[in-house]
Amino acid sequence: MKSKLSMKKSFTLLITVFLLSIFSYLAISILETKSLRNTNLQNQYLYIQAKNHKEFLKSYINSIDLTDITHLEIKDNIFNIYADIIKESNSSYTINLFVKAKEFDISLHEKFIK
Repeated sequence: MKSKLSMKKSFTLLITVFLLSIFSYLAISILETKSLRNTNLQNQYLYIQAKNHKEFLKSYINSIDLTDITHLEIKDNIFNIYADIIKESNSSYTINLFVKAKEFDISLHEKFIK
């Protein structure tokens, strides 16, 4: 009688450990997926923000006179936003726009001629 009761307790303990292991693995997988999704959303948001900064700087440069300007920079807490302006001929300028996140691995560059 004691051996049957002991086997039932051992089997119950084995099933409990097995189920606990499976649920722990599933919980860790779910948390990793959520963490990765949050990181991707943050990078996507920062990329869109950097793209908007670049487009703003481009439209601003197109609206001003570039005589005697070789470097233009916009102060920002999250991004380094600047443009290098090279005079090619009398009325032609080659402009390199740069937007780089200070703490994240996001960097945009565009080269255009005005």
